[in-house]
Amino acid sequence: AVVSTQSTGSFGDTVLYDSDIATLESPEYLTDNIISLFTEILNEECEGVYCIPPSVVQLMKLTDASNLEDMFAGLELKRYDIILCPVNDSRSATSTLSGQHWSLLCYVRKQATVFHVDSLNAFNAAETKLMCSKLSKLLDKRLVSKNLCCAQQKNGYDCGVYAIFFAKSIVECFKSSGTFEAKCVQNALPKGYRKVLISEISSLPK
Repeated sequence: AVVSTQSTGSFGDTVLYDSDIATLESPEYLTDNIISLFTEILNEECEGVYCIPPSVVQLMKLTDASNLEDMFAGLELKRYDIILCPVNDSRSATSTLSGQHWSLLCYVRKQATVFHVDSLNAFNAAETKLMCSKLSKLLDKRLVSKNLCCAQQKNGYDCGVYAIFFAKSIVECFKSSGTFEAKCVQNALPKGYRKVLISEISSLPK
């Protein structure tokens, strides 16, 4: 595929290109930029929730435990009630493009638990275990990891869309109730959800 260098706009630290939008317009695997954009949008919506950008999650996943605190202390993760991590099965230090699947990790402080919200059963179980150990080190807390029953994708390319949907659902739930509820990720993906995301991007300030 040809990657467009034509920028369509930016939000926070994320610059979107025509090629990024194209992955939403057709049945394709989403780019890192699309997922990164929505982590930034969500971080503007709720003070008690922090959604770690996918590039930072990837770096965190591959960083040696002895260097974690020095590299990521600035995130101040201990102050959040909920931490969301879009995770990919790539083990590349520079890109998640080599991966096959996106899922979402949800750390809930009150339960000292990292929930794995995976639209393809537990495909990213190994990544969950690895990230749970990294979050445990950064939060200086023993954490339990659990797979959460959630809506399941019906094709091989909507994993990124589901990860965004789950993250948005968790944030909305926390904003309305002040807590995490497992049922918020059990609803089916709304029909035409890709168009909803495109519309949301289009409405962002240029």
